[in-house]
Amino acid sequence: MKTIKYAFLALAGIASLTSCSDDDWKVGSPQMDVKTDLGTAYFGDNLHFTINASDAEVPLSTLRAQLYFGEELVSEEVIRTKVNGSDYEGEIEVPYLANIPDGRATLRVTLQNINFTKSVKEYEVKITHPDYPNLIFVAEDGSEYVMEKQQQYVYSFTQRLPQELKGFIKAPKYGENGKEITFGYESSAIKPGAEAPIPFSNSAPGKYTVSFNTFTFEGSPFTKLMFNDKVFESTDDTHAQIDLKLSQGQTLTPSGFPDYNDWWIDPDFFKKESDGSLTFLAAGGSYRIIADLGMQYLRVYTLNGNDPATLQTDGTGAVWAIGSNIGKPSVGSNEVGWTTEKALCLAPVGDKKYQITLVGGQTVSTDAINFKFFHQMGWGGEFGGDALTSTSDIVKVGTGSDGHDNGNLYLADGKKLETNHVYVFTIDLSAGNTAAVLSVADMGEQAFEEKPVTVGGTKLTTSDNSAYEGIVKCTRDATLSIVGLSGLDEFYADPDYFTFDEDLNDFKVNVVTGDYRIKINKVAKTISAVMMNGSDEATFDNGGAIWLMGWGVGSPSMDSQFGWNPGAAYCMAQIAPKVYQFTGVAGPEKGSWTGVRMRTDYLSFKFFMQDGWGGEFSGENALALTENAKSLLKDTGNFELADGINLEEGATYRITIDLTKGTSEGTIDMVKL
Repeated sequence: MKTIKYAFLALAGIASLTSCSDDDWKVGSPQMDVKTDLGTAYFGDNLHFTINASDAEVPLSTLRAQLYFGEELVSEEVIRTKVNGSDYEGEIEVPYLANIPDGRATLRVTLQNINFTKSVKEYEVKITHPDYPNLIFVAEDGSEYVMEKQQQYVYSFTQRLPQELKGFIKAPKYGENGKEITFGYESSAIKPGAEAPIPFSNSAPGKYTVSFNTFTFEGSPFTKLMFNDKVFESTDDTHAQIDLKLSQGQTLTPSGFPDYNDWWIDPDFFKKESDGSLTFLAAGGSYRIIADLGMQYLRVYTLNGNDPATLQTDGTGAVWAIGSNIGKPSVGSNEVGWTTEKALCLAPVGDKKYQITLVGGQTVSTDAINFKFFHQMGWGGEFGGDALTSTSDIVKVGTGSDGHDNGNLYLADGKKLETNHVYVFTIDLSAGNTAAVLSVADMGEQAFEEKPVTVGGTKLTTSDNSAYEGIVKCTRDATLSIVGLSGLDEFYADPDYFTFDEDLNDFKVNVVTGDYRIKINKVAKTISAVMMNGSDEATFDNGGAIWLMGWGVGSPSMDSQFGWNPGAAYCMAQIAPKVYQFTGVAGPEKGSWTGVRMRTDYLSFKFFMQDGWGGEFSGENALALTENAKSLLKDTGNFELADGINLEEGATYRITIDLTKGTSEGTIDMVKL
C-alpha cells in the first residue's frame, strides 16, 4: 500500500512537471540594494534595515536576515517578498548575552525567488555594550531604586533593605535603535526577559549594597545564613536565629556569614575546626543559636519547646548568668549588666553540671566581678548564698551579710583574675538545687596577640582587640588620623564629634580643641568621645562639659538609651565655645539601628553639669526654648515632645544648647535638618 502511495506521488510530480512552460523554469537573478547603514549596533538593539528586492525574470519568494556571532546563528528574521522591486523594511534582534565581549558580528542577507535561486550578501556589524548612565531596580512592592554606575559594567545601590529583596532590573533604551530591557531570574541566573523576579538576599536586613554587572550578568547579594542545610530566620537588622536539636560532637558547617573568620566562637558551645566547621561541645538537646551580626558572634541557649529553658527541680534544664563584669564576645563591647534579655546561658555538660568559660580582661573583668546565677533568663529563681557555695579561693559567693549582695560573685580580698587566663566556672547541682557547688578552674594563659590601634598618634589600650580607648588631644577642624582599623568608612563615628573625610579616609574633628577619651568598638564599628580634664571626665565647672540624661535619647542607637543612670550620661559635643549639640535620626525604640539617637514617639530628658546627679540646668540656670524648639518640645521640668507631636521616622534632628550669653540666659534649640 505504501509503495502504491509513493508511486502515486511520483506520477503526480511528473504530471506537474510536464504541465509547466519553459519560461517558468528560468533561474532568475535576485537583486538586493541595502539602503540602511548596518555598520554598528549595541547589544540589546533592534537592528533596522531597508532593502530593495527585485528579480527581472522570476517572482521573488523571501528575504532572510541572519545575525551570526562567530559561527553561531543568534537571530533571524524572514520577510515575504510579494512585490518585485519594492522596498522591504525589517528588524533583527541583537541579543544581549552574558560574557560576550565587544566585537564584530556578521549580518547575512539572503534574497530568494520562487525557483530557489538565491542572492547572498554579508555585512560586518560592530557590536558594543551599551554604557547606561544608570539602571533601575524595581522591587515587588513597587519601590524603585536607582543603581548608579560604579565602574564599567558595574551598577549598584545601597539602602536599608529587607533581608530578602525580590524584583527586576530595568535598563533604559540606549541608542537610536535600543529598547528597554528588563532583567529577571531563570534557571538560577539573571537573564534579560526572564519573567521571575531576581531573589536578592542578604545575611540580615539593614543597610547593604545590591549590585549588577551588565557584562557578566552577575548580581549580589545572594546570601543566607545557614548551618548545614538549615536557614537562619532574621529577627531584626543585626540578628538572625535558628532552633536546632543538637547532639554532642555534631558537626555544623556555617555558610553565608560575612567575614566569618573574624567571628568570635564561644568555647563553651563550639570548637572551630581548621576547615571552618564547628563541633558542638555541649550536651545534646534543643538549642537556639542567635547570630549577632553586629558583634559577630553566636549566642547560644537551651530551649524548652520554643522558650528559653529554665532550671527544673531535678537539676536539669538551664542555668543563667546575669550581672556586671562579664560579657560575650567581650565585656568591653557587650557587658551583660542587669539587663535580663542579655543573660548568658551556661553550657550543660551532663550530670547536672553547667559551665561558662571566661577569659580575664576579655570576657570577664580582672579586678572586680559582680554577677550571679539564675534559674531563668530573668528575675525569679536564683542561687543565693544559702544555695551556692564556692570551692575557689579567688571567687566567692556573697551571703548578704558579709558586705556583698546575696548570691553575687565577688573576688576575695587581695585577689584578682589574671589577664588572658582562661577560667572555667562550673556549677554542680548533683546534690540538689539548694546545695549547688561552684568551682573555678584556672586553665592557664591564653595567647593574646594585640592588634594595636592608634588615634592621632596615641596608642589606645585594649584587652580583647574589640574595645579600645585612650585620651587623645583633638584639634578643631584637624584630621584625626586612625591607624590599625580597616574600612573606616563603615564605622559610625559620633556625628557631632567627627565627620568622615572620604578623600583623606580619616575623620575631621568638629569639637573645640581639647583632650578627649576616644572609645572605639571594633566589633560594633562605633567611635565615641568624651571631653576630659586630665585623667578625669570633664564637668561644667572644670572643663565646660554638659551631660545629657533621660529616655528617648541614646547613642549609637535606641538600644543604648541614656536613661537616668549616672555613669551612662552622654557628654554633649561642644562645637564652639559655649555651644553644644546632639544630632540624631528619629526612629523606633525597639528594632532601631545605628544612628537612631531619638525616639519618634517619646522624649524625656534634661541636662546636667556632670555625669550623674548634682548640678543641673534648671531653676536660675533653666534653658529657654527657642521658637523653633517650641514647635517640637515642651518644658515640664524635663524636655518632652510638644503636645500632639511625633518626630518623623528616618528624619534627622539637631538639639543645640547656646550659653554664649551666659548660663542664666542659655537657650535650647531643636530643628529638623
